[in-house]
Parts: sequence; C-alpha cells; structure tokens
Amino acid sequence: MSKKTKTILSLICNATVLTVTTVIITCYFVFGHELLGEGYKSFLLFTTDANVLAAVGSGLVIICDVKILQGKRTAVARPFTLLKYAGVVSLMLTFFVVLFLLIPVYGIAMQWGGRGFYNHLLAPVITFVSFVFFDPHTKLRLRDSFFAIIPGLIYGAMYFLQVVVFKNWIDFYALNSGGFWFLIMPFVILSTYMMSLFVRFIRNKTIG
Repeated sequence: MSKKTKTILSLICNATVLTVTTVIITCYFVFGHELLGEGYKSFLLFTTDANVLAAVGSGLVIICDVKILQGKRTAVARPFTLLKYAGVVSLMLTFFVVLFLLIPVYGIAMQWGGRGFYNHLLAPVITFVSFVFFDPHTKLRLRDSFFAIIPGLIYGAMYFLQVVVFKNWIDFYALNSGGFWFLIMPFVILSTYMMSLFVRFIRNKTIG
C-alpha cells in the first residue's frame, strides 16, 4: 500500500471519528444523556472523555494529513501523535472495561446498543486501526507509553476519590464491585500500560 493511499485512509478514519464524536456530544447537550440527564454530566464518564480526547487527536492528525497530501509535510507532528496515542489507549481501556466488566453486569444490548455501539466499539476500532496502520508517522519511544496512560491515571484517581472515598458518584464501571477496588483498580492500571506498550509495538512494526 502506497504512502499516499495510507494517508487518504488516515484522513477518512480521522474525519469519521471527529465528525461522529462531535455529533454525539452535541446530541448529549441538546437532548441530554440517556443515563445521567444533563449533557455536561456525560463528562463524568471516562467513555465520553476518551472519545473527546481521541476526536481532538484525530482533528489534529487531519491537519497533518492534508499537508502531507499537499507535499508540505512527511509525517504527523509529534505532539499531535502523542495526543492521539493517549486517545487510542484511553478508548482501548474503555473497550476492554465494557467487554469484561460492564457487559457481564449490564448486558450487551445496553453497552453496544445505540450510541454505545460507536462509543464503546466502533470508535476504539477505528482509532486503533488508523493510528497503527494508516497515520503517517515516525516511531514511538518507550517513554511515550507512559504519556499515553496519563488520562486514565487522572480519571482513575478522580474516580477513586468520588466513588470510594467521598461516595459522590455511583460506581459507573463496577471498579469497586464487592468492595474490591484495591484489586480491580491496580489491575486496570497495569492493563492500561500493557495496552499502551502493545499499541506502540504494533505501530512501530508497521514502519520496520
């Protein structure tokens, strides 16, 4: 596959993520969130935050894709790459939490139905595929894998405080199921870092 073809596919994937995410977030504010009510409350969910982060990263990659097709660049700017990397890893975390924690509790129809089909399934797949196979890029460094898990760590700390310590939030993600947050949360953090290493490995392999 030629570099031009990959760049075009990157442009299509990133434009899809940016457009659909923008529409969904707009719908939250216009019509409300199906579980939480007011649109702004959707940002209490890591799913929403991860999708917005990935969409912002995709939007920045689009700018570089256009310049690459115009012959003005050869790769995506490194800060943009790192931002999208964090978005990809965050969406992968969402995908696996839904798959292994939420679907067993709430059912597949609730998690992968309606907007959940995009938020929990389609967006993680599109962003992963575009990031590792299509986005014009240079290799990721090992230290970049730590940057990619920062959003998850920040949300995890907030989640712990609000769910376990202050009890202001309901346990959206069942991370305190049975009171076993001290086992589940560290496992999720470790798994997130392993995902960031996996994404880095696959992406770097695609450019040899």
